[in-house]
Amino acid sequence: MSDLGPISMADACKVLEREGWLATRSADFREALLAAGRLRTFAAGDQISTAGDGADVGPGIYGVAAGQVAALPAFGAPDAPTAVLYNPGHWTGYAPLFGGPRVIHVRAITAATILSISFSEARRLLNARPEWWQNIALLVFETSVTNGIVLTDLLLSRSDRRLAAMLLHHAGCRHAGQAHKIHLSQEDVGATARLSRHPARQLLQAFEARGWLSQSYRCIHILAPDQLRALVDSGEAHGLSF
Repeated sequence: MSDLGPISMADACKVLEREGWLATRSADFREALLAAGRLRTFAAGDQISTAGDGADVGPGIYGVAAGQVAALPAFGAPDAPTAVLYNPGHWTGYAPLFGGPRVIHVRAITAATILSISFSEARRLLNARPEWWQNIALLVFETSVTNGIVLTDLLLSRSDRRLAAMLLHHAGCRHAGQAHKIHLSQEDVGATARLSRHPARQLLQAFEARGWLSQSYRCIHILAPDQLRALVDSGEAHGLSF
């Protein structure tokens, strides 16, 4: 099965049962949520959901089943770069469940498939089984922790450590797990780590020379996540910082 969309409903459910937040939840909740879902596909560049939208607009709460999508900040300057990439197994869009608007823009970076559950259907399920609200609370908590780790990594003073950290975040393997391919240009990846084009390119070439990753057109594949994690977490310079 390809990791890029579109895929079938059966394959989408298999991914979401195996990856991410939903995979850790009870079988009855998983089955009910997946059964309420509707498959939607997007082409690269399509907007999936928009910050500021409420419960009456957009795809509801949704999980990425295939492809890669980007979270773009809705606060601050309009030219702010991609914040982080979401890979299969990631769920988002839950803010309107609590009465608030969406707080990020989400855009397909590649062809993508999501499983969406309307807010009316999600509320019906949750109100029928009030204890299931704890699953949504856990999703909110896990997302907040992940966002906090991203922000902490962006405070690292050395550019090599910041870039390594953001590569791991984008690939969905900051601390463990499978490294998904990163479908961004060198310049775009560098911008997420607060680097301009030249130092980003030099560092990526240095990482590639060490066998830590490979590069092709708008695609970076992490080959040695443990080495990148060691760089971020140990602080050893490796002679790489600019």
